[in-house]
Amino acid sequence: MPHAVQRDLRALADTTFDVLVIGAGIYGVTTAWEASRRGLRVALIDRGDIGAATSANSLKTIHGGLRSLQRGALKEMRAFIRERRALLRIAPHLVRPLPFVIPTSRRHPVRNGAAMRIALLLNDLIASDRNDGLLPSHRLGGGRLLTHAQLGQIAPDLDPRTYTGGATWWDGQMLNSERLALAFAQSVAAMDGVVANHVGADRLLVRDGRVEGARVRDVLGGGTFDIRASVTVNAAGAWAAGLSDEALGQQGTPLAPLLSRALNVVVPRPSRDTDPAVGGLSDGRFFFRVPWRGVTMFGTSHEPFTGHPDEARPAAADVQRLLDDVNKAFPGAPVTFGEVTLVHWGILPAARVSGLHVDLLKDSLLRDHRTDGLQGLVTVVGVRYTTARQTGALAASIAHAKLPASRGRRVDDRDLPCLVGGDVADFDALSRDLARLAPALRDIDVRRLCRTYGSRAPALLDVMRSDAAWAAPLSATCPVTRAEIAYAAREEMALTLADALVRRTEAGSAGHPGRNAVEAAADVLARVHDWDAARRVREVMAVDAYYAPARANPAQLHPVQGVQ
Repeated sequence: MPHAVQRDLRALADTTFDVLVIGAGIYGVTTAWEASRRGLRVALIDRGDIGAATSANSLKTIHGGLRSLQRGALKEMRAFIRERRALLRIAPHLVRPLPFVIPTSRRHPVRNGAAMRIALLLNDLIASDRNDGLLPSHRLGGGRLLTHAQLGQIAPDLDPRTYTGGATWWDGQMLNSERLALAFAQSVAAMDGVVANHVGADRLLVRDGRVEGARVRDVLGGGTFDIRASVTVNAAGAWAAGLSDEALGQQGTPLAPLLSRALNVVVPRPSRDTDPAVGGLSDGRFFFRVPWRGVTMFGTSHEPFTGHPDEARPAAADVQRLLDDVNKAFPGAPVTFGEVTLVHWGILPAARVSGLHVDLLKDSLLRDHRTDGLQGLVTVVGVRYTTARQTGALAASIAHAKLPASRGRRVDDRDLPCLVGGDVADFDALSRDLARLAPALRDIDVRRLCRTYGSRAPALLDVMRSDAAWAAPLSATCPVTRAEIAYAAREEMALTLADALVRRTEAGSAGHPGRNAVEAAADVLARVHDWDAARRVREVMAVDAYYAPARANPAQLHPVQGVQ
């Protein structure tokens, strides 16, 4: 099938690349995509799975910069608007419009009704081109004020004594942030890049003051080998500083930024696609209740972190502090420990910390290490999902400039191609086509396939037809089909059970999919990857370990970031 992503370690070892990107979080995959668009030969690796670490931890929201407007940062706001529009256009199957609502307060200088009315009008004016090139189904509406009664109807869990009314506007939401990262990686592979998950960089290869690639290890199969590249981009997230600083040795300025740990929780409270994201205040800071694929997410907390990223796993007390803030923000419907089905966490760079208070960096860190006397190395440490593509383009441009003039080509940001799966002209027509080709599929299953695979959804039907048993759902309570698991293994580089259940499909992204579903998915992967009985048992145990914290007694809750 076209657009398949295959893990080819021989190609990694035998090819000299123009650019090696270490880290397949959202900043790594966008950098690799932008380098590939420039006609460069790219390798992209990650020690875990694609989009599995900090990039998996967010409220899945794509912002247009309303807060930037309130700070007077208009250039920053325009960047948010452009990047929000770009993601809605190049990945319409994975990014959708989402309304936001926050309360207004009579005494607040920025959030009072009069100030918010002006802010919403300016927002619509400055973002007048926000819908250029978007599908009709993805166009964003304008902002408006809400009365006290209207906000009370929308958000009965807010304290009605604390607001005078509300303000609403439109931004974007990722239906699956891991699959958005995957779509960038698939698009790299479609442009002849080599992509491999579960390949970790042990150290950078340095000779005569130049980085020439990395010594890497096969996390799943064992063994080490070298990947050679003219330019290496270190996009390893919280681990980037350690990798770059080791290569720098005593020369240059250490990269290590201040770090913070971010937390979000998933709660199985029903939500609808038409529900807005609602902001509530706790000690002057907004926390959001976000509808997401039928359940609800709450977040985000940010606290200082001073240890090694490998030791950043939060304890129950950290999660409880987040829930305490959430319950201050939404006192009408408190969230209990026992409701939480999954805790997401990630490590982000901070600009300043004071006690438990964190100020995140406003801009991503992007360093060309030639200023440190080390050629051929660029380090990227990202802050925001929304502007990751823009930062990736800057990193790719720096890498491109280090290569001979004959290598690659210039590109135009005004003409971004759709990601794999994103070339859909009409989702209603796509849904009708799928329903006609597979009349046994329920409407809800058709919608899931459309929003998961976009224009590649018909390929799932081919897998279903290849084996009648694979058309069946994983279990009575998990509608994801065996075909989706098989497709993930064959075409999307799902090498572990967690890859398939947590990040390639909706089966387990919001909580444990159930024993029957896990066993059924393990059977499919064992067949596709030829696992023996012992490997199958290990994979099931790894998935159970991933979910065990959120399924245990709340007092024993031990959150997880992802399977590494």
